[in-house]
Amino acid sequence: MNTWRSLGWGLLMGVAVWMDARAEHEDRGEHERVLRVPAKFPTIQEAVDAASDGDRIVVGGGRFCGATLTKRVFLVGKHGATIIGCDAPVTGTYRIGFFLPDARASGSRIRGFRFDGRGVSNANLTPLGAGILARSADDVSVVDNDFDGTFQPVTNTDGSGWTVLFNRVEHLTALTCDGGCAGGDAIVFQQRLVLDRRPRGNVAAFNHVQGDIPDGLNEFSMTGVFVLGQSRARVVGNDFKIPHNPAADAQGVGVLVTDHCCAAVVVSTSVKTDVLFNDGRRSELVLRVDPDAQGGDGNLEGARIFGNLGKVDLPPGAALIRNAAVRATSSSSAQVKAVLY
Repeated sequence: MNTWRSLGWGLLMGVAVWMDARAEHEDRGEHERVLRVPAKFPTIQEAVDAASDGDRIVVGGGRFCGATLTKRVFLVGKHGATIIGCDAPVTGTYRIGFFLPDARASGSRIRGFRFDGRGVSNANLTPLGAGILARSADDVSVVDNDFDGTFQPVTNTDGSGWTVLFNRVEHLTALTCDGGCAGGDAIVFQQRLVLDRRPRGNVAAFNHVQGDIPDGLNEFSMTGVFVLGQSRARVVGNDFKIPHNPAADAQGVGVLVTDHCCAAVVVSTSVKTDVLFNDGRRSELVLRVDPDAQGGDGNLEGARIFGNLGKVDLPPGAALIRNAAVRATSSSSAQVKAVLY
């Protein structure tokens, strides 16, 4: 077993180096222009508005409002480039760093930023609530960013082909249901608006997620990677630290695979999901797969689960795919998540 684990980690590290090199190559492709903030443009939004598809926007050190991306741009944060909560972009009462509202932002890259959402809560919505929020944008890369606080750092709704790599999330939180009743998920891959096809091929790999379950969060879990209505999602080599809070009923879960979300919203089962070599020993569970809407194990269809560290919770009666250093527990009824989209 140790030999296989060593070989597995060696293979994963090779994949990690290749993926990081590919992302770096993409960031350094042939672009029409380089637009610099604040040297040329005082705000990121002004640079985005002036950009054409494929332009690179380089942001220097400092604290900046985010932007709404309505074209394919490559955003690169230099040392100290920090995104803070501002009056725009927003969704409802929640402040967002980068908002990708539709497919026009497909192919964008976001790399090297710090997102400052420290202190966001029901009582204080001034900091960032969501770091990156996207709808129906494909082939987006989110690489090597730092998220401090926020209740939903990276959210991909109905987009395929995302790569979310080497990001660090500290102090992930949630809004309890005596107020906003939202968030608690670091990386979200979800089907929500386009229900006739599952998003495909989204990857979350080699991310670090640390979360603080707030007192009184009883209605839903806090999660490192939330997989909702996906096909061929890959969750590989992530580290999760979301420990139990005795003052809350919420679980701290590394990876949640489900077709349950948000009250009456009906989505597809999640199929052909890979959950490999994640470490959730410092969370209550490394993996939970919910029973499907009919109470069966449809969310396990075609799944590959291997090499994870921590406890696994599967639908009752489901056969546990052989897993190194993992204990299985019986599944409780699925919880309803409250997720921005």
